[in-house]
Amino acid sequence: MTLSVAQASKEIAALKEQSNRFKPYQVTVCGGGNGAHVASGFLASQGIRVNVLTRQPKRWTDSICIDTAGSSWSGRGMITGKLNLVTDDAAEAVANSDAAEAVANSDVVIVAAPANAHPDILRKVSPYLEDGVALGALFAQGGFDMAATNALGKNINSKIGTLFGLQNIPWICKIKKYGSEARIIGPKRCLYVATYPVEDKCNMALKIESMFDIPCETLPNFLCLTLTPSNQIIHPARYYGIFRDWDGEKSYSVEEVERRNGMTLYDNFDEYSAEVLTAIDNELQQIKGALCKRFPQLDLSHVMPIAKRIVTQYGSDVKDTSSLKSIFCSNVGYKGCSTPMKDVGNGRVMPNVNTRLFWEDIPYGLCILKNMAELLGNFPTPTMDFLIRWHQQFMGVEYLSSDGQLNPLVLEQTGTPYKYGIHNLQDLVKTCLPKSLVGYKHPNSKL
Repeated sequence: MTLSVAQASKEIAALKEQSNRFKPYQVTVCGGGNGAHVASGFLASQGIRVNVLTRQPKRWTDSICIDTAGSSWSGRGMITGKLNLVTDDAAEAVANSDAAEAVANSDVVIVAAPANAHPDILRKVSPYLEDGVALGALFAQGGFDMAATNALGKNINSKIGTLFGLQNIPWICKIKKYGSEARIIGPKRCLYVATYPVEDKCNMALKIESMFDIPCETLPNFLCLTLTPSNQIIHPARYYGIFRDWDGEKSYSVEEVERRNGMTLYDNFDEYSAEVLTAIDNELQQIKGALCKRFPQLDLSHVMPIAKRIVTQYGSDVKDTSSLKSIFCSNVGYKGCSTPMKDVGNGRVMPNVNTRLFWEDIPYGLCILKNMAELLGNFPTPTMDFLIRWHQQFMGVEYLSSDGQLNPLVLEQTGTPYKYGIHNLQDLVKTCLPKSLVGYKHPNSKL
């Protein structure tokens, strides 16, 4: 849910008083997308030293200008942050020295990149992190905690002060000019953070507030992020709903896509897409229920059904809550997000396989959920299976084998627990329980 100007001004003033106590001296931002641009520029404008580790450092200037016009932060005017250092994470030959320079002396290191980029970034920076650093992700779905604990190995408890992840990026934002200009469309009303150890969540929430000038609430654990019914189920259901007759070669006229209400991902949501999404959300909720039955001490109360989650997050921005379709179509916060398509000329388009909707939401989304279902007794997930198969036929990778099980030959290309050596439920939840409840069993438990 985005803020009104009046709400934003009031909450920002209240946060200023306590922010300096928790504000870090130096932050490293790893990434080069929309979120990385705004995060680096905004944090620098707050008086924080900011280093940027990105694949295209030569395209970055030494400052980022952020346009707030039209947003609830418009009263701030143009936000400008001068960066301390921009360095390269692309070339393997220089990656080690650049990563070491980028994270040296940083109190906080933020990974601001798609989930499928997290493992490589974590592998590069992990040897050079300062002791006691807070390491986190700007958007931590896709098993960020598993990727981080794998990259750090046995050193995680001695090296990391706090591992953290945000449920959503702090702003709806866009790059205006790569490396120098960005735009905040709408800041979130509230941020939500999960941590490992889970006991650190309150202090980390205060640090997040001091950095981003947005109130931050806590989530019980990282599984609340991994299981959040968001992109990993919305995008596959919607893309299939629009292009379910695609054969990998067929193109469509723009008019035909418009007749299918497919030009935008969310605000033209149709009934068929809503039905598919409801079916896969039901399977996600089954995974949640099975985990809670196995571990009654595991708090997954924030993993809500998709309709409730959207209404809770966006509040009054959703004008019609009568159905899942109407929730999408009437949500002001979802307006104008174009469906990724490839222009093939002559007014015709076709699905674009080379997007995050395929390479993040399948191997770092649905495959993770499928892996959990396998660990929980291999119960049926027919909608999930179908959507993985529909997408993988165009990706050239068989994530789900013909026997209905995840393909062990390609697990390294996914973000599944199996990839990180997690083959039992105890290891799956070990970053998600208070230390005092790791071995807890309910007295009446028959499991």
